[in-house]
Amino acid sequence: MKIETAGYFIVGLTKDGKKFRPSDWVERIAGGFARFGADRRLSYNPLILPVRKDGLSGLFIADSLASVDPVGYQFVMEFADSYQLQVKRIGQSGQQQADITLPNVA
Repeated sequence: MKIETAGYFIVGLTKDGKKFRPSDWVERIAGGFARFGADRRLSYNPLILPVRKDGLSGLFIADSLASVDPVGYQFVMEFADSYQLQVKRIGQSGQQQADITLPNVA
């Protein structure tokens, strides 16, 4: 499966550098967008994935989530804003590289 790599990395740190709690916030949000497949296994949505970079947990939000699921995109971005989380732009539309490691999604 091809994973889009242009989007945002929402870091588990507040804008003033404090670690965001609860520590499982990434799994909670990504899990809300996950689906059960025909194999009865839960799979993350490739447009919103839990990732790690430089030892920090965060969420990768693909640009296309805004058009595929505008309500979901708005929820995640407002969540980041309301808790003052760091949001970093990664990649550019059309590029197939990112500065974070994305998990394999089957």
